[in-house]
Amino acid sequence: MGFSFKRIVSQEKQAIIDLAECGGLTAEQINELLSWTGEAAGDVQIKFRNEIIGSRSLRNAAIRGCPVCLRNDADSDLKIPARAMTMRGDWQFREVSMCVEHEHLLVQLWERSNLSERYDNSARLTEILPDILSGKLDVPCERPSQYDLWLDQRLETSRDPTWLSDKSVYAASIFCRLLGAELLRADDTPDDDLASTTRVAQAKGFAVAHQGEIAIEDALQSLAAHANGRGDEAKKAFGQLYSDLNTLYLDKQAFAPFRRILRDCILSIWPVAAGEAVLGIVQHERKLHSIHTASKETGIGPFLLEQFLVHAGAFKVNDPRPLARRTFSAEMYAELLAEIPTLVGPIEMRKAMGATLPQLKSLEADGVLVPRIDISTIKSPWRIGDGLELVEELDALACSVSSSDDRWETVQMAKKRSNVGVGAIIAAARSGQLQLGRYSDVVGYAGFCVLKFEIDTIAPLKHQQRKSFAAQKGHVSPAAFGRSVGIRESGWFETLFHGGHTPATRLPHPKTGRELTFVSVSDAAAFHKRFLTGATMEKEYGVHRRSLFAKLRAARVDSFRPEHQDFGQIYLRKDVEAILGTTITQDSS
Repeated sequence: MGFSFKRIVSQEKQAIIDLAECGGLTAEQINELLSWTGEAAGDVQIKFRNEIIGSRSLRNAAIRGCPVCLRNDADSDLKIPARAMTMRGDWQFREVSMCVEHEHLLVQLWERSNLSERYDNSARLTEILPDILSGKLDVPCERPSQYDLWLDQRLETSRDPTWLSDKSVYAASIFCRLLGAELLRADDTPDDDLASTTRVAQAKGFAVAHQGEIAIEDALQSLAAHANGRGDEAKKAFGQLYSDLNTLYLDKQAFAPFRRILRDCILSIWPVAAGEAVLGIVQHERKLHSIHTASKETGIGPFLLEQFLVHAGAFKVNDPRPLARRTFSAEMYAELLAEIPTLVGPIEMRKAMGATLPQLKSLEADGVLVPRIDISTIKSPWRIGDGLELVEELDALACSVSSSDDRWETVQMAKKRSNVGVGAIIAAARSGQLQLGRYSDVVGYAGFCVLKFEIDTIAPLKHQQRKSFAAQKGHVSPAAFGRSVGIRESGWFETLFHGGHTPATRLPHPKTGRELTFVSVSDAAAFHKRFLTGATMEKEYGVHRRSLFAKLRAARVDSFRPEHQDFGQIYLRKDVEAILGTTITQDSS
């Protein structure tokens, strides 16, 4: 022929041209032949069916094939059967495990380490011809799975009606197998028969992956839920899927979409520190903290930290997760973590603002000063800044008074004599109803005083306001309403109300006299009619909010952000129902 078989195996260009001339093949036929054979495409990569595939997925010392195909070929040339037998290109691809046409598993035909011997099909097929014709290599038939049908069509025609259509067939098929294997492991499926288990894994992984990101995310979440031990991390949860994406396929661009999905899942569950790499990407900032990581970074004891976080709504009181997995948003609670070490006890608080302990207790009882956290076991709940700001504010309103002027009395004494709360007294001073004084020889809050006759004038009015407020039914604070819909951030409802997006009720506080925002029954109903939050969505649809949010993201539904204001996880009901449907609760209302 004028060229060696070794040069053909090496796919030397001139040898291929000579082969085409010798066999009378057209350029189109040669290209098709090379497409099914695979051409070198750089370092350990092969171009196969117009896609780039890792060479190890195509080149192997063990050659597989379908004995039924080969026997049918042989039957067409009874004189020299081996001459009629043809090796199919898809048999090379490691992720192909069956001949769809004959519903027969691929079996090993021969194994050779020497390339020339391995690809001398004529010689090798002649050697196994008796086994082919006798059916010795046959195994029981199996029905092809949806994975088998998908991969067969994808390689043959490039058609793919699934979410995987724009993904590399190389990466997609391997991901299906790896994901399926982990799902089987979570189900405690025995792996006595490796080939059978691999096929089940391929089918199970494809059943999830072909649906798209939401289905994949749900599957990954379920795997993570199984890894609920104290020290279980991503490697334990995702097993070989994680290991291979983090090593073998870490630098393979074809696997980038699958690495991203797994990375996002990991970052949504585990407290990955800033500077730590996850599947090849260094995280510039921390997304989640656990009690352990937050305790380590802040120096705050885990028990104390947990009390603050539960109070702030980071997680529930009886959260069953181990401390290492009890995570919360690092950004959302960064201010709290920074603030906890600065909090002080009542002695330091009253000293800083120049108040007695009874005076501090009165300010707390009337809500003028509010501890950062109201749990009796926490000994340092106060922000010194709150006390100093109050003293500074009142000092700006007060006039200097001699301590010998008996027309005046301290705010605390006025409260005791008239039964008007210090909150109402301070509110009246702020509004100009009362003149506020400051004893010239007393430093701090203890020096503030009021005129006795003015207190006697406003006392009946304050008592009437208290009765009027007590008559109101079904009103809750915005904070309490926020907790009922799963939102813990302060000020969100008031901002929503002042922006004209939802109604609210304004009432004077009975103690402080200050007009405050409250949420009535009708206000709450109006909010629920227009909006949904993560918590209310979860309650109405009976599905975990992560899954619901994933579906909304996939449909490009954003949270409610008028004029770029961020209210958190609040969505317009009409937008949500357009994607998720109307709930039974809404249908029956």
